Amino acid sequence: MLELQHRHRWLPGLIAVVFVLTVIPVPATQAKMISTQALAAGAAADAERARIAAMLERDEVHAQLVALGVDPQAARNRVAALSDAQARALAKHIDNMPAGGSTLTFLVGIGLVVFLVLLVTDILGFTDVFPFVKKTVH
Repeated sequence: MLELQHRHRWLPGLIAVVFVLTVIPVPATQAKMISTQALAAGAAADAERARIAAMLERDEVHAQLVALGVDPQAARNRVAALSDAQARALAKHIDNMPAGGSTLTFLVGIGLVVFLVLLVTDILGFTDVFPFVKKTVH
């Protein structure tokens, strides 16, 4: 019997530790309702952040970052660390910036405006540029 007491000498200590751990007050968690708008805003920000990260993976963007002396991994880490509002603002700013082919689009737009101005002035009789415009004699 004495041998059994020596073998299980640690058992009262273990029971005391378990008892102390069960009576330590644990802060209660609080559950709150989340509005649909807040949930949708978070999902939209995650989508914008993913779109920005995908843009950083493009070869031409990667090459431009390296040319500017920016570590592409550091740029990816900074995008991942953006807050929701910052991600939405950056995505909006990127959407408003002109794309790579903007010079051609600009020239075509200017050409179209010039053509329309000349056409209208030709129809009104101020110019005689286009032979396909029917002129009326006043």
